[in-house]
Amino acid sequence: MKIVCVGDCGIDHYLPSGIQRVGGITANFARHALSEFPVEDEIHVVTCVGSDAGAELVLGALAATDFNSHVEALPGTTPMQYIELEPDGEKRFVRYDEGVLGDFEFNSEQRETIASSTLLVAPVYSQIIDLYSYLLAIETEGQVAIDFADFLQHPDFALLENYLDSIDIGFFGLTCDDTETMERIASLAARHQKLFVVTLGAQGSRAFHGADRFECAAMPVKNVVDTTGAGDAFAAAFLSRYCHGAGIQLSLQRGAELAASVVARIGGHGQESL
Repeated sequence: MKIVCVGDCGIDHYLPSGIQRVGGITANFARHALSEFPVEDEIHVVTCVGSDAGAELVLGALAATDFNSHVEALPGTTPMQYIELEPDGEKRFVRYDEGVLGDFEFNSEQRETIASSTLLVAPVYSQIIDLYSYLLAIETEGQVAIDFADFLQHPDFALLENYLDSIDIGFFGLTCDDTETMERIASLAARHQKLFVVTLGAQGSRAFHGADRFECAAMPVKNVVDTTGAGDAFAAAFLSRYCHGAGIQLSLQRGAELAASVVARIGGHGQESL
């Protein structure tokens, strides 16, 4: 398989400590994809960085991996997420600066990489909707999996429905209290024969595949330090199993296992660097 991960590779800045980690949904997902997908699969990352110190950190981290990196350096700032941690380890996103990602347009080589993917994985959130639209206008050879990253705060069903024909798999992070949102997602999955996966933190996960429904409990974690990136790890583990023929229930289980391993340390990868 050729897995192409498109989107944000930036800096997670923790407040008030000032700790910085290379992060972003795309960076987190790709790092876990390296270990979760079979070694014969190719992992590609399409992203951009700025011209600041954050860019040096991201480029250094990418160079130290086995990714096939397709990175464009642009004048400006590298994306940065400011994070505060609650006493229970739950992250709180304080502010996000999309930097150069807000005006990013793919070059010809990046477009060719995206078009030839057998699995295209990307996030969408309010600051990069234009990039998302630009991405889904590229015709690909395989499946498309989209992380609707801010659906908990901004359940944009108009955006979701507008691109349903271009999406095969959707990921959503919600809480168990979001019953109306969850049922609307389930209804769309049933009407359009899609696979939608909802992660619920400590309450586990659910999947809606057409009219079929699945549930999986979260793995117990003794000491939750930082929930940043848990959903990205879950998605990488889930897709690595599902896209290679495992059933949805087993794929949810592997997602829960990997997500639990991430939250025990600071940073979206569960380790010190990308």
